[in-house]
Amino acid sequence: MHKLTLFRLVFVTSRGLRERLTPAGLVIVALTAFAGAFGLDTQANLAHLLFSLGAGGVAVDAAGARLLRRRAPRLAVRRHLPEFVTAGEPARYRLEVLNPQARPVQAGELAEQLRQPWPSPASLAHFRSAAATNRFDQRIGYPAFLDLLRRLRAIDVQRIRVPALHPGQRVDIEVPLRPSARGLAIFERLARVITGPLGLVETRVPVTAVEATLAVLPTRLPVELPAAISRRLHQPGGVSLARHVGDAEEFRSLRDYRPGDPLRAIHWRSFAHTGKPVVREFQEEFFARHALLLDTAAAFAFAPAFETAVSLAAWLVAQPRDADSLLDLLFVGERVHRLTAGRGLGGADALLRVLATVATTPPASIDALLATLERNAAQLSSVILILLAWDEPRRHAVRRLLARGVRPTVLVVAQHDPQAAGDDAGFAGIVRRIAVSEHSPATPAT
Repeated sequence: MHKLTLFRLVFVTSRGLRERLTPAGLVIVALTAFAGAFGLDTQANLAHLLFSLGAGGVAVDAAGARLLRRRAPRLAVRRHLPEFVTAGEPARYRLEVLNPQARPVQAGELAEQLRQPWPSPASLAHFRSAAATNRFDQRIGYPAFLDLLRRLRAIDVQRIRVPALHPGQRVDIEVPLRPSARGLAIFERLARVITGPLGLVETRVPVTAVEATLAVLPTRLPVELPAAISRRLHQPGGVSLARHVGDAEEFRSLRDYRPGDPLRAIHWRSFAHTGKPVVREFQEEFFARHALLLDTAAAFAFAPAFETAVSLAAWLVAQPRDADSLLDLLFVGERVHRLTAGRGLGGADALLRVLATVATTPPASIDALLATLERNAAQLSSVILILLAWDEPRRHAVRRLLARGVRPTVLVVAQHDPQAAGDDAGFAGIVRRIAVSEHSPATPAT
């Protein structure tokens, strides 16, 4: 059996027991199982009596919990989530609880269940968790598996205490959140916890609540960089087609439609008047355009160097800029993405939401990313490259940018390699190395 499959089985079994038994119930079940193992020979000891007592108590409490579940009144709950939260920063959301029944509801607890993504075998094989405090845990790898699951969930929510409710009563509850890692948390189900009369067994009553998602933005890791060049460059076609088409300041004239013109450029009023398609023409524009390239070619998910790179990108994206400038974020997902913020195209929040879910890609993905950057270099006032390696393809791309008159700022994020300093020859003042630890991102040194 593969290690990942075994870990999943252990986790699902453990979660199932924790959802069906209270802490006291877990202790009783463990003692009952222990007594059953030693009570097989009823003539040798009296352990079988302890087994019978424990098993009978759990069975009676389970029957009582099922009866209480059938008679429990249903609640209606509505979540009010924030627009986004940031990893590592405590947050809260509001839960609106309504008792729509004609009878009162006793005080109790609600349990949120978030969707649990599973890690890939490669991620589990490479991931090293700081939770493994001894060699046995490091060798087995189960603490690293649990740490990966926590990061993939993105958020942890403790049980929610609900006061007693009269018929028709509504109450608002502030629920604390613990964002553990960047990502997209999916609030899948919500249930009311019903405890048996002996306090050993729990059962859950589904609560009417709509599935919701919450983006967890990456942490922002500050880094001091030279001031970006704000020179204005010619932008063919401007950004008029990406903004409000027909802006009076950008509109120049009307002309006949030509094959290949976008449909959104058609002037429909003139089309209706003349009976033939007519499109708007826009003046060319000159403004500052900055590019931020994020290297995603990492070996595995949540690699410390990759997470540090994402945190640096988040800090740079969130920095204030001139209202008349653009910022392009370039990275690789299923394809090369070039997302732009500024001048009515959206703010930094949209790019931060993208960084919340950006994932690692194969090593060869860097080639297409660097090629896209080079094709658009003529339009860029400044370039910042956040790279995960400093090999020949990446050095060659920087040389090509320098040959085009673009002087980029290069941040190489990797575990400290003292032998790599010689690779910076010829790139003085351009390349800056940021070392990270094996387990977690570190604050970059100046």
